[in-house]
Amino acid sequence: MNANDRKTLSRITRCFLLFLILRLVEELLIIPRYVNSWGLIACVGGLVILLIYIRFINKPLEEIGIQFSEHKMRKALAIAVILNVVPAVIVYAVDYLRTAAKPGQTAFSFFYHSSEYAYANAGLRIFLMWLAIGVAISVIYAFFYEMTFRGLLITLGLRSLHFWQANLIQSCLYTIWFLIPVVRVIAYDSDKYSTKQILALFAVMLVYEMICAFKLGLLRYSTGSIWACIFDHFLFACILEMLHVQHTSADMTVQLDQNYYLRMLCYQAISLLIVLGYYLYKKPKIREQLKEQRSMHHSSHHSSHESSHDSAN
Repeated sequence: MNANDRKTLSRITRCFLLFLILRLVEELLIIPRYVNSWGLIACVGGLVILLIYIRFINKPLEEIGIQFSEHKMRKALAIAVILNVVPAVIVYAVDYLRTAAKPGQTAFSFFYHSSEYAYANAGLRIFLMWLAIGVAISVIYAFFYEMTFRGLLITLGLRSLHFWQANLIQSCLYTIWFLIPVVRVIAYDSDKYSTKQILALFAVMLVYEMICAFKLGLLRYSTGSIWACIFDHFLFACILEMLHVQHTSADMTVQLDQNYYLRMLCYQAISLLIVLGYYLYKKPKIREQLKEQRSMHHSSHHSSHESSHDSAN
């Protein structure tokens, strides 16, 4: 690793630590002692810090992958819809069929946060209120995580690192971010769970978050912006948190989302395969664009060198 690579890595680490402090305070101090804030303190605070940071270094949002182009946004939305509709249909269908094979009744249930807020239990007003809360939280999640990890951190990494290196770094940092809740469980609730359960949760979250982050980084690289990442993150959060598989056994015991973790893991694995296919399709065009960028950079550097040489003469 040369001096430029070390400088880039140091810049990424310092930037990430700004956000991580908020995450640690929320997960280890606020949530265990007060109220579950759904990670919003770290996300909202992090979004403010992110915007101040971008303004401080005098960089436009376009530089971290947010191009305000109607065509790009429509295309990004279409890609995100495909990335969610295909895996959602597959994993929910398989989950439903597996659950329906057990004695009792199986159905899809749509609500946010608790089955108490489903339309059938709470009525239209409460159902819509919690639905709006879920959508708002998903929007905040999508913008913060994608602007930070797939936007700022990858952009900082690409200053001297190859894309695959930058993507691996942001994937690891993103995974660390989401392993903090597991640390909270160990610190405050270890008596409620067995060591086997905690290790299983750690392993699932480790694999799942790495797949998710790597996929989103590759999606940003393939599309040239983070809009597809933002839309994908939003749709995935809404679907996973609001659409549930409910099973009522013969003794009227209601069981919800018994395969939740397996479903979300398979969902992102399928989505990753689609993004890999899209990347391979776009790869020749990406190479051409990189050649043009290097050529333009070389030409501007050469012109600048000649200009300084003429001034000296």
